[in-house]
Amino acid sequence: MKQLHPWLRGLLLFPFWVCCLTACVNNEPIFLSKEKVMLAEQHPNEHIEHEVMIAHISELLLIKGLKKEERAILHFERGVLYDSLGLWALARYDFDQTLALYPKLAAAFNYLGLYLLLEEDYSTSLDIFNVLFELDPQYEYAFLNRGLNFYYVGRYELAQRDFLQFYQADKSDPYRTLWLYLNELKHKPQEAKHNLAQRAKGLSDEYWGTYLVQYYLGNLSVNALFAQVQQFAQSNRATYAEILTETYFYLAKLKLNLGQLNEAETLFKLAIANQVYNFVEYRFALFELLKLKQSSKP
Repeated sequence: MKQLHPWLRGLLLFPFWVCCLTACVNNEPIFLSKEKVMLAEQHPNEHIEHEVMIAHISELLLIKGLKKEERAILHFERGVLYDSLGLWALARYDFDQTLALYPKLAAAFNYLGLYLLLEEDYSTSLDIFNVLFELDPQYEYAFLNRGLNFYYVGRYELAQRDFLQFYQADKSDPYRTLWLYLNELKHKPQEAKHNLAQRAKGLSDEYWGTYLVQYYLGNLSVNALFAQVQQFAQSNRATYAEILTETYFYLAKLKLNLGQLNEAETLFKLAIANQVYNFVEYRFALFELLKLKQSSKP
C-alpha cells in the first residue's frame, strides 16, 4: 500500500519488470525453497526516471529568486522521490527543509512522523502527527500512521480509533480492513474474525489486498492465492513487486500472530527483497525484523 497525495499520484507510477516463481504459506507448514519463491526481478535502470527527476529538481533549487513556498514544494517533491528510492535520510533532509520554509505543509509532517515511528521515537512521532492534525484534521494517512504508532506501543484502544477512522474514509480498501483486523486481534480478539468477514463484503476487487483478506478468512488456499498473482498483475496497474511485497508482509503478520517467529522472519525478509521502498508493507517489514532481532537478544 502506497501513501500518495492526489497531486503527486502521477509522479511515481513507473513499472517494474518481474519474474514469477512460487511459495506456499498458510496455517499448514510453510514451504520455501529456491525453486518455490516468488521474487520480483530487479534491473539496474529500473528507477532511472526518478533519478532524472531528482537531478532536474536539484537544478531548479539552485535558481535564485524562488519564493519560499516554491522552494519548499521543490524540496518536498525531491523528498518524495528520495523516499521512493529508499534514500530516507536524504528524504528526511528535504522534508525538514520543506517545513523550515513552509511549516504548513501537512504531507511533510506525515513523512517525518512516519520516519520517527520507524526509528522507535514513538513520543516525538506522536507529537508530529498531532501537529499535523491541527493543520488538517481530516488527513487520511495520518490516521493510519498514528494508529500504527499506537499499535506498536500496545495502545490498542487508541489504535482502534485511528484505524477505524482510516477505514471509514474508504470501506472498499482492503488494506484498511487488514490493519483493523490486526489491531482487533490484540484489542478484542473474540470479535476480530467476525468483523473481518463483515467488512470483507464491501471490498473492491480492484485491490490485490481483497484476495489477502479472503485468504485470512480461509476462503482461499495458499495455492489459489499465488495462482492469482500473475493474473492480477497482468490485468491491473499493480506490479509483481508491489503485489509480492504486500503478500509476504501480511502472510508474515499472520505467522507472527501464530507465534511462528522463524517463518514470520523469513516472510518479512521476502517482503523487503522486492525493494518497493515507499510501501507501508516494505517499511514495516523492516521494522518488524528490527523488533524480532531485539526480542531475540538475551
